[in-house]
Amino acid sequence: MKKIINTRLVSQAVNILRSNQRQGTSKVKTRAEVSLTKKKMYRQKGTGNARHGAKSVNIFVGGGVAHGPTGKANWDRSLSQTMKRQALKHALAMQVAVIVVVPELNTLTGKTKIAAELLKKTAPGAQHMCIVLERADEKSLRSLRNIASVTPVLAAQLNVLHVVQADKILFTAQSLALVEARIAGETVLVSTPASTQSGAKKSVTKTKTK
Repeated sequence: MKKIINTRLVSQAVNILRSNQRQGTSKVKTRAEVSLTKKKMYRQKGTGNARHGAKSVNIFVGGGVAHGPTGKANWDRSLSQTMKRQALKHALAMQVAVIVVVPELNTLTGKTKIAAELLKKTAPGAQHMCIVLERADEKSLRSLRNIASVTPVLAAQLNVLHVVQADKILFTAQSLALVEARIAGETVLVSTPASTQSGAKKSVTKTKTK
């Protein structure tokens, strides 16, 4: 029996994720903020022209903008955890034809050239690859971060937007299992490289000694 994919839910999740990326910092000057004289342009009657006052009104070039963005817009929206899991499940079902499990991703040495050769063999012609890793391994991230067509993402942070924008999605066996666990409702923690953790500890120690 063919599975029914909830495209409306996927679309809703994509729109919310893109909305949350907006900064809402666009701003225009109002009539009160425009630095123009408030003196009446010409006398009220007898000129044959329309009656006008200050040049700072919105109908004149250089005047204030009526009802424009204030720089305080809040574009944040949200989905429930259940809807997020279901949206991710249906997005992966939509992209099942371009999902590949690549065990060799665990063997990356930090060299971009080696990673590029592996991706060329695994996903030839792919323009937007999403590579899902089970943990933030320093060597893997260093291998992939300079390849323009690649978006590396942790299994714990994979979202619908990553999935629908990719024309090839590469998993390791472990990262695929973590994503499946997320969809099932289990908690998946974000792991950080050991070097990052030790660096953080060192910085805290230095701060204390000072």
